[in-house]
Amino acid sequence: MFLSKRAIDLLLRVMEARSTSVQASALRQVSPRATEILLEAKLLVAGGRVPVVAALDDYEDEPVEATWSPELKSYGYHDSVGRWIQVDEQEIAAYRVDYGLALAKMLVSFERQGVPVPQPLIKDQLWDIGTMKLAGAKALAPVWFARRLGDPAVWARVEALFERRPPEEVRIILTSTPGDCVPVTTRKRNIVISVADVLSAPGKLAISPQILGARVFPGQAQRRFPIDHSEDCGIVWLKGEAIKFGGDKQRLLLQQLFDAYWAKSRGCRTAVVLEEAGYEPKVNSLSKAFSGRKDWRQFIKYDDGNCWIAP
Repeated sequence: MFLSKRAIDLLLRVMEARSTSVQASALRQVSPRATEILLEAKLLVAGGRVPVVAALDDYEDEPVEATWSPELKSYGYHDSVGRWIQVDEQEIAAYRVDYGLALAKMLVSFERQGVPVPQPLIKDQLWDIGTMKLAGAKALAPVWFARRLGDPAVWARVEALFERRPPEEVRIILTSTPGDCVPVTTRKRNIVISVADVLSAPGKLAISPQILGARVFPGQAQRRFPIDHSEDCGIVWLKGEAIKFGGDKQRLLLQQLFDAYWAKSRGCRTAVVLEEAGYEPKVNSLSKAFSGRKDWRQFIKYDDGNCWIAP
């Protein structure tokens, strides 16, 4: 099911929230459409209420708890002079993530065994989601899912569990935490991977077996992620997929672009790249240089006479 990149980003943000339930009004303020998409997909479900509202009282915006009044049959709070301020029930309604469904969609491309539903290892923070077959592994790899690994307290509990329950070979810990916020574990058989870094495509919640395999066993696919190349640029590895290029001119063209990419340059003049690669003047575009194929467009961009690597 196509969700949209914004909906997936919102889902991962909800997973990272301090509470397991998030106010519906807060989600709709972030993105009404993404919220509706997640509700339609049943990835977000009703999760009770978060009875906290911003009270405008004495010219101060102060969070207060909304309570249920049996007499008035409504939620609300008393202001500083004792007046009952009614709160719309929809304002404090909350949603939570259906982790069973979300994880099933993430791992739809894998053969899974073991637990039928996620089993909590640390309440509301870490789950065992069984084992799965991964190319390059000698046996089925155990898989866990964690959230909020950027929180030092959460990470300490997870690291302690790594120590108490070491894997025989390799264990994969998928997480909603962004990759640059995940601490480095000292338990090297535990491979912690952010879900956002291994999705198969924008708008799809499914994890790519090729990309995940490249992260778990990088030596078998490529040296650098998300893109790398052979010494002569005859092979380009893009997120675990090998793309082969023949001909000296194409390889020379790619070498120039990769030199600029690794040097963090803004790009190259297309005309200069083509000339340096030895193309004739009539070959005046990348489309002509790579005539007959389109796979180069997956990692090469061009605009206004410039071209650059953008995996």
